[in-house]
Amino acid sequence: MTDDNPSIDRPRGDEPPAGEPPTEPTAEQPTEAQATEQRPAPPPASGPRRLRRSSGDRVVVGVAGGLGRYFNVDPVIFRIGFGLSVFFGGLGAFAYLLLAVFVPTDGDPDRAQRAGGRLQSIGLWRGLALVALGLVALGGLFVLAGGAAFAVALGWGIPVAIVVIALGALLALTARSGGARWLIPPAVAIAMGAGVAAASDVDIRGGIGERDYRPLSAEAIPADGYGFGMGHLVVDLRAIDWAQERVVNLDVDLGVGQADVFVPASVCVTGSTHVGAGESLVAGEQDEGTDVDNDVASGSAAVPRLVIDADLDIGQLRVVNSDTADADDGGYGPGSFHDDSALLRDAQARACAAR
Repeated sequence: MTDDNPSIDRPRGDEPPAGEPPTEPTAEQPTEAQATEQRPAPPPASGPRRLRRSSGDRVVVGVAGGLGRYFNVDPVIFRIGFGLSVFFGGLGAFAYLLLAVFVPTDGDPDRAQRAGGRLQSIGLWRGLALVALGLVALGGLFVLAGGAAFAVALGWGIPVAIVVIALGALLALTARSGGARWLIPPAVAIAMGAGVAAASDVDIRGGIGERDYRPLSAEAIPADGYGFGMGHLVVDLRAIDWAQERVVNLDVDLGVGQADVFVPASVCVTGSTHVGAGESLVAGEQDEGTDVDNDVASGSAAVPRLVIDADLDIGQLRVVNSDTADADDGGYGPGSFHDDSALLRDAQARACAAR
């Protein structure tokens, strides 16, 4: 049986029959745009974080800043670690140099990154070998500078000057050919070390080691006092009968190291002290830096009294007015008396009061 009106199409799918208005989407049937908006955003692409040196948080080349951001900790922790490692074999300094050269920065390439690129272009192991050779060469220059300074402090300034002059003459003779340019860094290192020692007037010709003097009377103290070149000098005057020896004069002279002078708490410390570079702790008064001068209780006539004239080129000078301080505890630095400086100042004030 056929349709009576074949020209009329039947409705297909969800199309409305002819003559009927289109139906609006209900809440249960969202539009295509709404469905698109309701789809969850695709998750971000996952991948390993990459270590980068920081271009904003940097003190040198941003190694500590980059490590702090990578591990989400304060970069100061890494800076302290790198600094302390210098005093414990220097491994941290070597690691810092490698990170500076081979880890790129998060900004525009800097000199360290460009140097690392050049090293990587010649091969990783060859680059590491060149870095190691550079560190060895730098250490050798420091050794030369230290040796020259040590020689000048020992009084061998003229031989050191002859070596510098000879190197300069050799460089002048080979200037045209350029064959002795490698001598420039050693010559500069020797000259710098000698110049620093000469400028600071360091003198260690009096011997090296430890000296411990404990005189029993003022007469036992040498007329020129106590002193030597480099090391630890201890002068303990607490065995003297200060009731009989009312005024004691003492000269102390040390080139490099630590000088400790001990007197009873009842003794007034007067005189003058000089430290070229380092720390001075005299009867509780602490100073540090370069050219540290201290005039102690100037003009006091109190007795018993120590009149001291101390000169130290580089290091630490301690004049300790205490009955209980241990003279054998000679650790370098402020020592156990640093926290008791107020007690030493109080003892000095009582001892130097007018009587």
